[in-house]
This record gives sequence, C-alpha cells and structure tokens, in this order.
Amino acid sequence: MDFWARNVISPPIVVWRGLAFENVCFTHIPQIKKALGISGVITRQSAWTKRPDETECVQEDLIIERRDNVANMCEIKFYSDDFSVDNDCYRTILRRSRILCDFLPKKMIVHNTLIATFGLAYNAYSSIFSNVVTLEDLFST
Repeated sequence: MDFWARNVISPPIVVWRGLAFENVCFTHIPQIKKALGISGVITRQSAWTKRPDETECVQEDLIIERRDNVANMCEIKFYSDDFSVDNDCYRTILRRSRILCDFLPKKMIVHNTLIATFGLAYNAYSSIFSNVVTLEDLFST
C-alpha cells in the first residue's frame, strides 16, 4: 500500500496506467462501437504506426475502419480528470489525421475520436474531436 501512495504519479506508473487503459479499450471494442452509434457496422480495428520518413514516426492508439467509409482515429487518454486539448495536442491530431488520410482509400473520411477516462474539457481546441467515449461507456451494458 505504501508503494502506491509514494509512486502513483511516478513516470513508470503513469506509463503503466496508460498502457493498461489502452488494453481495456481494446477488450471493449463492442462497447466503443455502441457509444459511437455504429454497433451494426462491420469494422476492422488495430493500432497504427507509420514512418513517413526517417525522422518522424506517427502512431495512433486505435483505428476503427468501418464499412461505411469512415475511419475513427481514436486517441486513448488515461487522466484523473477531463482531458484538456492544448495547442500542441491539436496540431498533433491534425497532422496524424492528414497522414492517415494518405493511407486510407480516397473515399474514406476520418473522425477524430477521444477515448478518455472521464471525458473532454471543452475549450478552443476541443472541437478537434468529433466523438468522445468515456470509461462509463466502456462498462455499459
């Protein structure tokens, strides 16, 4: 017990919590699809990594490719409060979205989707996400 009290915000524990939350998300794809309103749509989902050149790597936590020609590019964030998008995050999501579009069929569109423990704090940059899925959604029936 003392270990957790002393280390709950240490970098290794923060990374572990983020990876554990990603694993929870990957095991709750049906609930994510339900929250997005696409339960009846055939999908294919995976993590995605692409090296556009030697100096830059692009990684996305989860891509849900849908038969209705939409790809949900899911950013997964474990935070103890609502996730707040800042200018750097906004630009990163825009860049990843553009790069992903180059690799998808031309008829597909990308919906930027946030999966976060408690949701999204609305601000000048939050409109980058067209969908938000929360921990509550992941454990709904």
